[in-house]
Amino acid sequence: LKDRRVRLVGDCLIAAAFLSYLGAFTFQFRTHIMDELWLTDVRDREIPLTDNFNVPTLLSDEVEIAKWASDGLPSDELSVQNGILTTQASRFPLCIDPQMQAVQWIKRMHAGNSRFELHQCLTLTS
Repeated sequence: LKDRRVRLVGDCLIAAAFLSYLGAFTFQFRTHIMDELWLTDVRDREIPLTDNFNVPTLLSDEVEIAKWASDGLPSDELSVQNGILTTQASRFPLCIDPQMQAVQWIKRMHAGNSRFELHQCLTLTS
């Protein structure tokens, strides 16, 4: 337990950076920034960090991800990251959603909230 508490410093640093900065980027870019820059830098500075750090492991759990899937969110890693950004980030999420899966998931998630409004700004069709 003490080891885990020590590693929480680096884990929270990376998770906070993910929530703050990576929401508007593609999965490939997120992966590059996390793996090639941030995680490497944290390890080089000898900040304690969980081996094989994974954002979804810290910021969500299997039950929450399963609920998202039952509400229509795909369970691939990108969709799980987007679910985390939608539910945990303090800013409005940017959902690039050509198949409208995230829109349907968000509608289902907020079905009981009378104050909820969903604004679709732009729809592109080919």
